[in-house]
Amino acid sequence: MTRPLLFLAVGSALVITPAISPAALAQDMINNLPDYTGAWVMGDLMQRRGRDNEGADGRSKAPPRPESREARLERQATYTPSAKVRSNVESAFAAYLGGKQPESAPMLLRALAADSPPGSPFVRLLAATLGNSEDAIRRQLEIGTLQGDYSDWLASMGYSDRNLFDVNTAFLMHSWSIANGGVTTRYPKITFRVVRDDLIAQQDPARLGERGNTRKQEEAQSFALFTAALVSAWADGDARERAILSDGVAALGKRIGIDYERVTLSAEGFETR
Repeated sequence: MTRPLLFLAVGSALVITPAISPAALAQDMINNLPDYTGAWVMGDLMQRRGRDNEGADGRSKAPPRPESREARLERQATYTPSAKVRSNVESAFAAYLGGKQPESAPMLLRALAADSPPGSPFVRLLAATLGNSEDAIRRQLEIGTLQGDYSDWLASMGYSDRNLFDVNTAFLMHSWSIANGGVTTRYPKITFRVVRDDLIAQQDPARLGERGNTRKQEEAQSFALFTAALVSAWADGDARERAILSDGVAALGKRIGIDYERVTLSAEGFETR
């Protein structure tokens, strides 16, 4: 049985003396991410082409204003939902949480399984938020309560679960929080925007444009489902269970190149301790 999620809320302030700038740290984080977890560099290459350079009266139209880099990245980072892709991602998650090795699952699940194999305490805690068997978990995912809570939370912040920058920012912020015992930032909305802006600032539109819609949806939904299940498990967990969740997330972070113990998070973004 799922329950309403308690996403990042106001918490204790963090006093920080930065060793390097937030932008430099964001670049270092992205440079160390293997391709399979860099969901924010996935998107479609969609070129706008005018049908005709002349208007109905024969006079030349003014050339269209060039698309800004930011607008291009935002467009490339947003996927068009497919029911088939959603079903495939949910089936893969149900199988993994239900005890099966994710050999052909989205890459995020395979990265998770490297340190937290099916049946491990970490995975059992994630599964408990949805059901006690693969079929039960799949039914809950099909109902979509967990995903709906996550989507509503992002929307309340002004963001979307269909945008790679948005879901990856949420993943980074929540995984950092849980890896560090559940600490939060004083200004979550400001911090979310700063982290998101840092991600966008480091992107190459040409590289982002190499990814197709299916891949974008797989990656975005994988990060969204994992983040939602993680936050739900944390909300339900006791001290022992939360320690397991913290260790599991810290292991995932190190695998993808982020040592959560070495960075902190404030309204200035990620900074070294």
